Amino acid sequence: MERWNAVIDVSNVCWSPYLPPVGRQAPVWDRLGLVTAAWRAQHGADTRLVLVADDSLVRVLGPDARAFLALKRDGGIRTASVADDEILRLAQSDGLHVITRDHYIDHRPAHPWIEQSPERFHAWQTDGDEVIRLAPLGIRRRSAQDVSQAVEVKRLRHSAKLDARNPAHRKMLQTRWNCENTSCRQSAQWQGQLLAWPRVSADGGAVCPSCSRPLVQLGPRAALHEVVVADAVSHVEIMRFPLEVDCPVIVGRTSAVKGIDLAMYAEGGRSPIDTVSRQHLMLRLTDAGAANWRLSVIDLNSTNGTTVERWTGGGFDPARPLPPDQETYLGTRDRLTLGDNAVLLRLSGKRYLAEPTSPHQEPPGTARPADATAVTRMRR
Repeated sequence: MERWNAVIDVSNVCWSPYLPPVGRQAPVWDRLGLVTAAWRAQHGADTRLVLVADDSLVRVLGPDARAFLALKRDGGIRTASVADDEILRLAQSDGLHVITRDHYIDHRPAHPWIEQSPERFHAWQTDGDEVIRLAPLGIRRRSAQDVSQAVEVKRLRHSAKLDARNPAHRKMLQTRWNCENTSCRQSAQWQGQLLAWPRVSADGGAVCPSCSRPLVQLGPRAALHEVVVADAVSHVEIMRFPLEVDCPVIVGRTSAVKGIDLAMYAEGGRSPIDTVSRQHLMLRLTDAGAANWRLSVIDLNSTNGTTVERWTGGGFDPARPLPPDQETYLGTRDRLTLGDNAVLLRLSGKRYLAEPTSPHQEPPGTARPADATAVTRMRR
């Protein structure tokens, strides 16, 4: 039965409203037994199943936490702060199937085998008589934009505790904030309005991501995108920052006011980031009317220059240097390289729209049908 051995995403199973009691939006420990029994009924009673759960699951199980802790004491379940990495590591190293409803989109760059082995991922289905069976999850290839959006959503949840599906959190994302702590670095660098997203405090308020002081609300934000900064060679992400309409941002190796300081992310010793100028370029979103916008970039006469690669629909044109001190407009999928092949800048693909355009809220991840860049709108 070795070829049907599997790892189970326990948290995903226990939280699933698709398992009995169907529709219940709370973790139910008994759901794990239902899925385990269904898998072994299909693939053999001797099939080995490895159980992995998030550390946080035990805190929300209520009375069922005792069964969870007993199983953990006996070595029957593994836990991790975030179980996804451990699940995928075990599946890859031991050749296990994965029982989950998670498509692991944000993990695709680190685990290309997910798309190469879609048959190893299985999800539960329940018919009208609540009979459970396991079927292929339906893993398919995802574009770089899809992956970027998934990473963005997860990073917001883990770093700032912001969940775009939460109405109160959406309002925070759509609001301008200011930190009035005069000794705060973020406040000093972004005088009058923070660039970074707020962080959610334990009591649900908006606090400064740098000094944790309560923030002052300034009013609604205009439409904005996140900009991704990555290593130009490996394409590994270095950081992200929001770019709001009519709020220009200077990118370089300095802590200048209204700037992004890439030197903070350079490793010890000589780094390719050293070839980026102190004030290298300026990015700006401008309102083009009818809820549209244009992205412009100006190379600020940098020492090692900036190049642009234009998206053709199926790939990128060869890189061309940007003329210094001249405004150039970019498409949503065009990308920039700064310095001596040091860092890559591109839009993430997700747009946050502050103004309400409809009383109906689109589900997270809904793409505009007419927009080839698959931009997601977040409405009030």
